[in-house]
Amino acid sequence: MLSEDQKRHYDTFGFVILPGLFSAAEWAKVKREAEAVFAEVHGDKWANPEERLSVSPFFERRPYMASLMSDDRIYGIGEDLLGPDFVLDGTEGHRHVGDTHWHGGQGKKPIVHIIKIAFYLDPLTKDTGALRLIPGSHTPAFGAKLKEYQGFSHNPDVLPFGIPHEEIPCVAFEPQVGDVAVFTEPCYHASYGGYPGRYQLAVNFFENPTTKEQVEDLWMQYERARWSFRPLRSHVESDDPRRRRMVARLLELGHETLEH
Repeated sequence: MLSEDQKRHYDTFGFVILPGLFSAAEWAKVKREAEAVFAEVHGDKWANPEERLSVSPFFERRPYMASLMSDDRIYGIGEDLLGPDFVLDGTEGHRHVGDTHWHGGQGKKPIVHIIKIAFYLDPLTKDTGALRLIPGSHTPAFGAKLKEYQGFSHNPDVLPFGIPHEEIPCVAFEPQVGDVAVFTEPCYHASYGGYPGRYQLAVNFFENPTTKEQVEDLWMQYERARWSFRPLRSHVESDDPRRRRMVARLLELGHETLEH
């Protein structure tokens, strides 16, 4: 799926952009199903674009979106960046309102490597809410330099670098229809100037935990989370072998199964 250049880009900068991964017709299907999910789950709140909404799990609630997790274009990203035994963490959907301030890994190398495959359903620019990323900030040394700043990212009056938060040097993922971004959460990211009602959907994969430290860390995250690291029964009982495989490790670890 990913070229060697794309994998090196991800390893070096903490993200990679995949333009035109889906066709306009496929993107329209995703958008129709996504809006139906938000309307179904949130009812009257969905009619108010000023209301920030989140739904997890998300993709599993509609057939076409559910099929994307085992689609070569998405499944292959997990294989290329995490290995053939990668695990499905979960899926999510958000309707954003306003700014999302800078946040990232604070200089800590993750014990378990997690990737986020992000879908933005409408074209965006840097000044209308596009995802901003600071290249290389996923590395511990660089991330540590940004750690102190993160505590002030919500305060416009505190400028650790002498410039407004929205002027921090970065790369903006300005999506067109069918474009997908892949990034690791420790890579510092934000969005500014966004209009109310813009959608972000995501599929999250993580590497198979094989060491004692990784298993313990995963259990700690599992116990703090409400839906992450919990296999859905729709995956466990799926006719699709890829969907069953992606959650088999969670069953081996004894994580509870969620109904959906």
